[in-house]
Amino acid sequence: MKRQRYHRSYMYSLTIGLVVLVVISTLPAVESFTRPYLRTSTTTNPNSNTKLDVGSFLDGILGKSGGGQMDSTSSTNLPITTETIDLLSSGVSAEVKSCIPPSARRNNGKPPLVFIHGSFHAAWCWTERYFPFFASKGYPCVAISLRGTSGTFAGEGVKKVKIAEHVADVSALLDYISEGMNLSNKPVLISHSFGGLAVMKLIEEDPAAAQAKIGGAALLCSVPPSGNGKMTMRFLRRSLRDSWKITAGLAMKKCNDDPELCRELFFGGGSGGDDGDDLGVTDKDIERYQGNFCRDVDATIDLGDLAKKLPSARAENGGRASFASYLPPSLVVGATDDFIVDKEGVDETAQFFDVEPVFVDSPHDVMLTNKWQNGADAILNWLERDVNV
Repeated sequence: MKRQRYHRSYMYSLTIGLVVLVVISTLPAVESFTRPYLRTSTTTNPNSNTKLDVGSFLDGILGKSGGGQMDSTSSTNLPITTETIDLLSSGVSAEVKSCIPPSARRNNGKPPLVFIHGSFHAAWCWTERYFPFFASKGYPCVAISLRGTSGTFAGEGVKKVKIAEHVADVSALLDYISEGMNLSNKPVLISHSFGGLAVMKLIEEDPAAAQAKIGGAALLCSVPPSGNGKMTMRFLRRSLRDSWKITAGLAMKKCNDDPELCRELFFGGGSGGDDGDDLGVTDKDIERYQGNFCRDVDATIDLGDLAKKLPSARAENGGRASFASYLPPSLVVGATDDFIVDKEGVDETAQFFDVEPVFVDSPHDVMLTNKWQNGADAILNWLERDVNV
């Protein structure tokens, strides 16, 4: 009995200690950023397993000959291409995937959708479901692999990436798309999980400039403005086991080699050997996604740096962003079966953007299971109601 009590006490203390490392991210502060400028080149990523053709990203978008490497053909029979775009001031060549419907080349009035992934993911996570769906509706689709993933090399020996660097890369890509495509409609940002913080910081950097160049911002299962710390403490109070799974799976990267934990955190459902409902994500898919996860955590977000720059530092009483009057049309989506971001986190993000949250039936990775269309429909309805006006 004493041994059991000691064991429970030991495990509780161990979990508390690990959680404290995450809770550090609740400390607020504010930072300013410098704006990048651009050039194109034929630089390739030395860590990429795929040789990328460079220099014709805009040719592909505008319907000219050439284009980057064709990854696949979507269910809409539209090609999905991959290229690297050299962002001069940020010093990286960013992997960019795109799927451009022919109607977009005729200036159909629909804005380009710029997808921004979260931790453990890269541009690939948008191409399986969301690219074909939105391209079939006439929307040009562009996704960036943020610095530190296998597609966008962060630098030799670099293991931590600052949030300012992600913001600089996204801002540079927006400038590239806007100037190169010469479209009348401004790009719309669609972010997931940790990608939502990059969107918040981008708008915070220069609210008036963001209003001028961003047509809308959708945040899916976003990490809230106060970071992961408060959520982690809520999970700890609710369930020691669940808080341990989140800490082990994400902070310790156990989701990369534990299929069951990976499924539980990101995809929900059960494997074929359990209840038979895998939500369209097979055990083979889990293995494939884990391979991607391993490659796309070359460098992870610097939580110590982030702790000093959380968007919540710019929140007024009631949680509304101090620059809310400059915000573009915004959508905040939560998932009812999200293991990582809880309802309170979604509510906090919605308060920050001064909107009502929309909840859809889905696990955390709203774009990858057979429930993907629930999130996609919420985005499409918002685009047609609030953005395409």
